[in-house]
Amino acid sequence: MAIERYVIKVSTTGSDASATGSLVTALPYSELLAAYFNFHASAPSTTDTTLSSPGDPVSVTLLTITNSATDAWVYPSIQMDDNTASAITGAYVPALIHGNLLVELAGSDALTDALTLTIFVRV
Repeated sequence: MAIERYVIKVSTTGSDASATGSLVTALPYSELLAAYFNFHASAPSTTDTTLSSPGDPVSVTLLTITNSATDAWVYPSIQMDDNTASAITGAYVPALIHGNLLVELAGSDALTDALTLTIFVRV
């Protein structure tokens, strides 16, 4: 299994503290291992960021960060379930991207490259 790097830039339009932006990036079926969020220097602390995989079979939210424009590394994961669909305490696996990654910003200012997101996926 190879690890691949992708850089995704999302710009926002609209009024200050309520501007929005989104971008869908086609990716292979893969596991999301890590993400580096690099926000524009003028992005306000009211910025909300959501990563989701809108592909087949169903849309899945991978990560939601609210009211933050702080640059940071994040390692999204999901809790594992046992054979009865009950959560396994303390057991996590990387989130699955099934074909597309949707990056959405809200509550920002109108900015070109409001977010530069660098992700690492295992394919």
